[in-house]
This record gives sequence, C-alpha cells and structure tokens, in this order.
Amino acid sequence: MTKDAIKAVMAADAPLKPGGSNYPEPFASRVAGRSKRPLGDMFGLQTFGVNHTTLAPGTESALLHIHSKADELIYVLSGHPTLVTDEEEI
Repeated sequence: MTKDAIKAVMAADAPLKPGGSNYPEPFASRVAGRSKRPLGDMFGLQTFGVNHTTLAPGTESALLHIHSKADELIYVLSGHPTLVTDEEEI
C-alpha cells in the first residue's frame, strides 16, 4: 500500500462482511444478530485480523472455540457481554 492510498475510516462506516455466518444450522441462528465489519481486509492485513462486530441483545459473537496459534482480543465499546469459558461465565 502506498502512502497516497492510506485513508482514515470510521469502523462503523466500514462495509459489512458479505454472506453472514459460516456456521451451519443449528449454530447459525445463535449468531444471527451479529454483524461484522472486517477492518483488516480493508487495509490489506494478512496476518492480523481486526473486526468491528455488533451484537443484538442475546446474540452470541462466536461459538466456544480456541486458537492454537493465535491470540484473541475483544475490546467492548458498550453493553454488558458475558464471556463463556469451559470453567465459568464472566
């Protein structure tokens, strides 16, 4: 990316991920109130993912999962989410 191609974008104005969830039913309905804006894709990131995700009340952001070769960071801007792990709900 050239210096001239760099631009500022408000995360909420980025395009939504097309196609919705990759989960099959019965799991897709659990994330049906989720909208994702893949910010990293806009800037050509290939080894670091950045998403702006909005959840309707009661919607799950993802199914319980682990990453063996990556970390995951969630930064909450508003609301009161619940983190579910194997051991507890926080």
